Formats: sequence, structure tokens, C-alpha cells
Amino acid sequence: MLAAQALLVTALPTLGLIIGLNIVFDRYVALEQSVGSTVARNALLRDQLIVVGAVLGAMLILMLIFASMIANRVARPQKALLDASRAVAEGNFAGEFPEVGPRETIITMRNLGRIARSFDRLETARRTWLVAIAEELRKPVATLGDQLRAARETDHIIPAESFDQVDDNVQRLIEITEDLQAVALADLGRLPVNFKQVDPCALIHNAIWTNKRRAERAQVTLEPGMLPATTVLVKWDGARIEQLFTALIENSLRYTPPGGRIQLGLEPSRGAWRLIIDDSAPGIDVDLAQQLFEPFYRATVLPGESVTSSGLGLATAQAIVEAHHGRIDAGASPLGGVRVMVILPATTPTA
Repeated sequence: MLAAQALLVTALPTLGLIIGLNIVFDRYVALEQSVGSTVARNALLRDQLIVVGAVLGAMLILMLIFASMIANRVARPQKALLDASRAVAEGNFAGEFPEVGPRETIITMRNLGRIARSFDRLETARRTWLVAIAEELRKPVATLGDQLRAARETDHIIPAESFDQVDDNVQRLIEITEDLQAVALADLGRLPVNFKQVDPCALIHNAIWTNKRRAERAQVTLEPGMLPATTVLVKWDGARIEQLFTALIENSLRYTPPGGRIQLGLEPSRGAWRLIIDDSAPGIDVDLAQQLFEPFYRATVLPGESVTSSGLGLATAQAIVEAHHGRIDAGASPLGGVRVMVILPATTPTA
């Protein structure tokens, strides 16, 4: 585009100059043939030189006008691009990125806008993480502190229920730190996985047994769904899959009301296996389903009513699934709540 404009600036005045000189030369030849004396011939030459000078001057002025127009047209978008890049360099990612000027400048401005929006999302996520991590840690730590102070101040025998509550809060802190580590390592591409032959049905039953007490306190039924009738063997990281189940069950328990149900199932899927976690109402907007896997995402269906929250759990689940070269999706459940579906290859994934 810029090359075409530069060619236009030089070609038009040059063409005009050639045409003008040709006309002057033809006129000079015609008059020379009609004028015989040397004096008249010199006067004619002087007149023609004046005409040639005028033509050259006009062409020069025309070239300057064209050059100024092109320079202004190019300079304005370039200045806008310079201002936008300076704003991004100073940390202002919410500015405007006008797509004006030559095609090259428009493409550059568009790419700069995409970079700025990406940086803006990263900065927002960083700030959200700091606040959300503090909130996630504050609750179990505060409860644990209250329970320890109460135990120290009492002279009576501490009931087993109090020890259970302390143990639950300690376990919650351990889960938070494990989730933080998993998400951080996944972002670095360094989440360790150890693939061994395991029985996914056994992992499901173990996850139900591990989280049974927590489900009973929430008055939620945690049970197996549809499972294969025969033994299934796959090559997964059993410990990571158990961490995956814990994260998904924790998310469902947090927002499934008393009397609700959570089911864990397993289905074959073309050389892979589909892990299905269903819970009862309330559900979510299908359009928001994929956003659930963002760390500390909160979805609200009704004003003031938070019906689902991933915390770190679903982000951790996604990291584990990606380490297994699988896929995780969320949508509506036939139980009326959320269905999280994890598809994992049956054999050891290759890079």
C-alpha cells in the first residue's frame, strides 16, 4: 500500500512533465520553421525556456502537494500506533486501538490490541488470584484457630467431633496447597504424572469412600452411577485421578443443597473412557460452562445467589486432565444440576 502511494506521488508529476515538455518541443519546432532570423529565433528560445521553467515549477509544486498529502496520511496512523504502543509499555492495557491507515498499520494495531487485551486479562487474573487465595485460606485457618483456642481454654475432655472438625480443616488446607501446586506446575508445563495400570472403577469407589463423611455432613447422597459390569484396566496416574475426583466432588458438595445427589459414572468412548460426575439442582447456564474451569471463577444465576464455584478445584481438574491428554467439559445434568464429563485415553499418552 505504501509502495503504491509512493509510486503514485512520483509517476503523476513525471507523466505531466513529459507531456508538457513534448507540447513545448512541438510548438518550438513549428515556430522555428516559420521564423528565419537569429534574433527572432533567440527570442523564441527565451520564451520557450520561460515556459519550460514554469512547467517544471508547477510540476515541483504538484509533487510537493502530493508528497505532503501522502505524508500526512501515513503520519497520522503511525502516530496513533506510537501512542498506543507507548500506553501498553506504560501498563495501560484498556486504551483505544484505532484501526486506521494503511493495511500494514491496521494489522499491526489490531495485533497490538490483542496483546494488550491478553495482558489485561493476565493482570486481572493475577489480582483475582491474590484475593481469592487469601479468601480460600482464611476460612479454614480462622476456624482451625478458633477450635484450637477453645481446646486450650477448656478443662473438659475434648469431644471426638471437635477433633473431626480440626482434621477436616487441616485436610482442607492440604487440598488447597495441593491444588495451588498442581495449577502452578501445569502452567509451567511441569505437572508430574506417573502412569500405571489402574482400575477406574476402583478409583471411583475409593473416591466415594474418601468423601463419604463430607457428603454426609452436607446431607448429600454420594453414590456410583453407571459403571461397567466387567473389570476395566487403563494406564492413568491413579493418585492424580483421585485428586481429580476430590476436586470435582468438592465443587459439587459446595453448592448441592441438602437432600441432593452426586453420582460418579464411567462409560466407554472409542478407545477412551468417559468419567461422568452428575449432581442435582441447581444448574448453570450452558453458555457459562467452560468458564467454570478458570481459577476462582464464580457464576451467579440469580441476583445475589451464587450457585456454583470452581475455586481452585476445577482449574486443578483441568490441569490433571490435560496432563493425561484428555478433555473436560461441563454442561447440564439429567439430575438437574451440573454434569462434568472427563474423557481420558485408555492407554499411556505419548507426547
